[in-house]
Amino acid sequence: MKKKKSKSNNFIKNIIHKLLVLAVVIILILILDIGCIFKSLTGFPCLGCGTTRACISFLHGRWLEAFYWQPLFWLTVPLLLVAVAKGENIFKSKRANIIFIIILAIIYLGTYAVRMYLLFPDIAPMDYNYDAPLYQVFIKIKSLIN
Repeated sequence: MKKKKSKSNNFIKNIIHKLLVLAVVIILILILDIGCIFKSLTGFPCLGCGTTRACISFLHGRWLEAFYWQPLFWLTVPLLLVAVAKGENIFKSKRANIIFIIILAIIYLGTYAVRMYLLFPDIAPMDYNYDAPLYQVFIKIKSLIN
C-alpha cells in the first residue's frame, strides 16, 4: 500500500513541477513581451506559430479565425496537457509511442510546409522577424563579404 501511495505522490509532484516550469516560461514570455522565443531569435516562425492567437480566437467564438492562426491548435493543446500528465510515454507500448510520434511529426511538418509556402515571409503568423538576432548576424556577415 505504501509503494502505491509513494508512486502517486511522485506522479503528482512531477505534474506540479512541470506545470510550474511551464508557468515560469509563460510569465517570462509575457513579461519580456517577445512572443515566440524561436521566432524572436531566428526570425522564422516555429511549427506551433499562431497557437496562442488561435486559442484566444477559439475562446471568443471565432472558430474560423482560430483555424487560420494555427490549423492544429485543437490538437496541440490536448497533446501538451497529456504530455505534462503522462510524461514521456503516452502509450504503454514503445512501438505505439514511436508510431504516434512519427505520425504527429508528419502532420505538423506537412502543415508547416503548406503554411510556409502560402504565407511566408509576409503574412502573419508566418511572417519573418527581421529584428531577430540571427538575421542581424547574417546581415553583418553579408556586409563583411561584400
